[in-house]
Amino acid sequence: MSWDVVRVAAVLLVMFFHGSSLAVAWHPELGERPLTWGWPVGASTLLVISGYFAAAVVSRQDAWRWWLGRLFRLLPAFWAAVLITGYLQRKLALEGWWAPTWSDIGANLLMLWQWKPQTYPFVDLSYWTLPVQLAAFTAMLVVVRVRSWRRGPRAAVWLWGVLAVELALWPIRANTAWEPFRMLHDGLGWHRAHLFVLGVAVYLVATRRIGRVHGLALTLAGLFEQWLQLRGLALLVLISIAVVIVHLAAWGPDWDRALPKSTHRAVRWLAGISYGAYLAHFSLGIITMRYLHRAGAGPVVQMLGFVATGIVGGWVLTVAVERPAYRALCRRRDRRKDAVAVRDRRTVATPASTGAVIAVAFFGGALVVAVMDVSGAVRHTAWAFLTLCVFAAVVTYRAPARGRAAVGVAGVCWVLYSGFVVPEIGHIGWDGAADVRRLGLLLGAALLGIGAHAVARRANGPLTRGAD
Repeated sequence: MSWDVVRVAAVLLVMFFHGSSLAVAWHPELGERPLTWGWPVGASTLLVISGYFAAAVVSRQDAWRWWLGRLFRLLPAFWAAVLITGYLQRKLALEGWWAPTWSDIGANLLMLWQWKPQTYPFVDLSYWTLPVQLAAFTAMLVVVRVRSWRRGPRAAVWLWGVLAVELALWPIRANTAWEPFRMLHDGLGWHRAHLFVLGVAVYLVATRRIGRVHGLALTLAGLFEQWLQLRGLALLVLISIAVVIVHLAAWGPDWDRALPKSTHRAVRWLAGISYGAYLAHFSLGIITMRYLHRAGAGPVVQMLGFVATGIVGGWVLTVAVERPAYRALCRRRDRRKDAVAVRDRRTVATPASTGAVIAVAFFGGALVVAVMDVSGAVRHTAWAFLTLCVFAAVVTYRAPARGRAAVGVAGVCWVLYSGFVVPEIGHIGWDGAADVRRLGLLLGAALLGIGAHAVARRANGPLTRGAD
């Protein structure tokens, strides 16, 4: 519970900073905010937490397996977020607002903004932490593979070395105009390495691999480098408080008794979708705020809409992309490593939850519509509708889905067809008998997928029940 609370608080701070400060700075037409949060503390705290858990897991697990797991966790959801956010920005951005080109979206998929920001703009500003995390995780992999650092003194030597290199490079970065150096320095995230050092130091102190005085020295050195780059006393104090909170979460007893039991489930749920919410909230949240502003909503309602966009989008990304992709890729990784796996045993797949199937249908259907839009296929509405029917059947067949999930899948596909295939983009209308027929066909396609799965399962003969 302690770590869930810290993670949720950090993501909410990111949202409040972006929604109350950056969104208004970039789009003054949204109006002034009675209360703003102008300190970028949340993302820095998340990087400290990443450093802590990276050290904790790599210390008790094969380093290569851990590194692949990090890639499987981060990249699929990130790529999905870039595609969805970029597409919706192109379709829903208002007149006069910037919208990414497909070249910009492709550059963001490759994380090129850090290397050449003047050429490759962000589709979503929140993405800046991804290459920093990947560079830090890769550096940890190299260190562990080259020479074990699991003992405290060896790890401390590496941490002091990272801080020394960052300290030496920063004056050069601040005073040089040589583009190749800037590209390597910013692209590899050297200017944020101290945040990972802070997280690893917390882990080493919490596990008594270094003393508390030594850990305090590492922490003060990391905070000094933070101040050296940003030169803000208030920001330094806030990040110091965040680091202290991370220390308390690592050292002390769990915080479950300090929170009402009625909040435990909500906190755990929010923590579980925190990465998806981080990816989905900013650009799409600004669009939500703009539409609410046009409808006459005040700043409080706009901010609530901004946060709600992040939570809903984060839930969709988590359920539809992050968790399924992570499980599938990890299973593939483990199968390749395990040469003695039983090949002939069949298992009965447990039906997926209805919410998960609907979320997959929403994300996948949006991606299908986006591909049809780019290729020009949406101009042929009959073929577009047939494609969505096939998609509905595939989703319920592959899930596998329960019968009631077919209704949700059909409804999602109809909304996508009505909102993005018919001529007026973003407007959902009702065409009487025609839409009744469309819903019926989509429902039939979804039920067909469920039935096909049942037939295929029985055709394979007697099955033994096992884990999905």
